[in-house]
Amino acid sequence: MQNYARIGTFGILALVALRVGIGWHFYMEGVSKVRSRNFSSEGFLVAAQGPLADNYQQMIWDHEGRLRLNQESVNTLFEDATQRAVEHFQFTDEQQKTLRRVKARYFGKNSKKRWDGKLNDVYAEAEEEIYKYWQSVERLENMETSPTWNSVTSLQGQQAMIKTERMADVRDTLASIDAIWKQYEGRLNSIAEPEQIRQAGYFYFNRPGEGALSTRVVDKIIPIFDMAVGILLMLGLLTPLASWAGALFLISVILSQMPGYPGTQPTYFQAVEALALVVLATTDAGRYAGLDFIPWAWWQKRRALKAATA
Repeated sequence: MQNYARIGTFGILALVALRVGIGWHFYMEGVSKVRSRNFSSEGFLVAAQGPLADNYQQMIWDHEGRLRLNQESVNTLFEDATQRAVEHFQFTDEQQKTLRRVKARYFGKNSKKRWDGKLNDVYAEAEEEIYKYWQSVERLENMETSPTWNSVTSLQGQQAMIKTERMADVRDTLASIDAIWKQYEGRLNSIAEPEQIRQAGYFYFNRPGEGALSTRVVDKIIPIFDMAVGILLMLGLLTPLASWAGALFLISVILSQMPGYPGTQPTYFQAVEALALVVLATTDAGRYAGLDFIPWAWWQKRRALKAATA
């Protein structure tokens, strides 16, 4: 009886080409993220739409910017970090003098009791945008408690548009605050002597409320994940595992833009590639011109030996 389950030579060649092609795509995506040196998943997570949007955006520290756009709160955090760095490294009197000069350049109040320094220059330059931001926050809070705004699809889309525009206006400001935050962390550590760092360890200017699975962690994992999946697929090694991992990742991308939800972006390309990965995962694609052939052949030989013995 003819075995109609066989895929034939051209089918095998197609599977190999599909596996290598998708593997190359994943690998190059990972390489490009590493080479850019500034890859961030924040833009992708911020753009999430649909009922799962909150789950994605919770991975972003202060994703709505409410903490960072509160000038007094941020200055307080910088002050607290300064004091903790003194205690962390046990700075000498001379180091504390240097620290006071650094602090004056970055934040604090001048002799006229006005906010001063690089951090507060950012707030001064974006004063109008920040004012509009807080106005939109109040407006959106009123919308979210209104049954009308939450029951009409077109009005839900308008809410999403207001949120997007609000964040677009302050995105550069938030990026500047993040950059100064990182710079200040580096300056605090630069004051310490090598021996102090060796004994006390690197001082981290922690961001309050940041979860374990934050964008800083995700941004380190994704490039490695992409390259690992790509290499495994191209080699045909652990193909089912790599294929399912890639498919689930792409499905998470699709769910971030829930199909049919107002304001979502099309994810057809991700959907097609996810389906192709499911095909690779369920057809033993790695044993055709791949390293998965080695354990498969060993297993077949063992089965044949058992059958012969029986």
